Amino acid sequence: MVPYLFSFKWRSEYNILILCWLGWINIYLCRSVLPPILPLLAKEFNMTHAESGMLETLYLLDYLLAKVPIGLLSNRFGVKKTLTMGMVGYAFSTFLNFFATNTLQLYFLRFLLGFFQGIHLPVANMLLSEKFGKSQRKAIGFHESGPNIGNSIALPLTIAVVSIWNWRIAFLLFSLPAFMLAVFTYLMLEEDVYTDSVEKSFRGILNLKSYANILLPLIVAHSTYNLCLRTLFIFIPSYLIELKGFNYWFAGWISTLIPLAGIFAKISSGYLAEMAGRRNAICISIAISSFMILLLTVEIGLKLTYLVFILIGLSIYTYSPIIYSSATETLPRELKSIGLGLITMVGNMVGAFSIYLVGFTIDVEGYIFALRSIALLAFSSSIFIYLNFQN
Repeated sequence: MVPYLFSFKWRSEYNILILCWLGWINIYLCRSVLPPILPLLAKEFNMTHAESGMLETLYLLDYLLAKVPIGLLSNRFGVKKTLTMGMVGYAFSTFLNFFATNTLQLYFLRFLLGFFQGIHLPVANMLLSEKFGKSQRKAIGFHESGPNIGNSIALPLTIAVVSIWNWRIAFLLFSLPAFMLAVFTYLMLEEDVYTDSVEKSFRGILNLKSYANILLPLIVAHSTYNLCLRTLFIFIPSYLIELKGFNYWFAGWISTLIPLAGIFAKISSGYLAEMAGRRNAICISIAISSFMILLLTVEIGLKLTYLVFILIGLSIYTYSPIIYSSATETLPRELKSIGLGLITMVGNMVGAFSIYLVGFTIDVEGYIFALRSIALLAFSSSIFIYLNFQN
């Protein structure tokens, strides 16, 4: 074992993997400031659940609008410039929340944040697919652990910052690492040699129809991922406070269990896909997550609540890297970022509208009905994916 460890050699593509991974962490540092302070914002700006959910809906609307156009831009101008532009953009979008004085300003800045953060996923995963080849499942799985690490850092740190200062300082502090990473990325990342003309890139979009039978189940899987994750991401702290009676601080800490469990889930997703097959890994993960969400609607003790949250994190976060690696393994180079953009665009569209609808449902019917509806839709999608997925 020891000689094996000493024989390990650092390869140049690992530098790219770490850089993209840090990018994901920074995205979720900036993005995940919102859920822990949402109850405070709702109180200060007098927002309903539906209006609070609109913050994430606007984020995802612009997040999805960026996907396919960014695939075209990265093909034309290269990964280095495209990724750096995104980092600078979402750093400023986070920083400016420090000066927000009304709900409209919060909405606009969240919308802007979504556009610039939407750049990373299709561009970075396309780059990793090119650099790692047959090892891309494991590389993408490791890369996808970045959001969970960012979440796991941001949630408790936001609570700590708010307890010492206020929510404005939290936005200010979390924007600083993104500014630094943008400079580092521009200096360290090599110029992309894979650039295509705009005309060739548009022809690539038309060629996607040849892969419709492969893309459709992946789109449904990513839509299910967004339905479950985005709504839980936004409303779990409020659910714990309003329905379970926990205080603000305790609810924030418990919510961290989901992204923490997801770190292990994403890193191990590539191995799980190899052992069980991509279709089985995705469908089993969705089925387990739907059952765990259903358990949130019944009376369970605190210890079981901890376990349910951990299992939600393990199951939901397992299948997102498998979706991305399935697309990059199947599509040709010129279609990878565009195909990933399409998958995530539709998935995030579902997430964007479902957050508002779930918030509205909570206002009208309550948390129990809303969570049971999410669980039923998720389980139904697992059946559809199993019947249509091509391994």
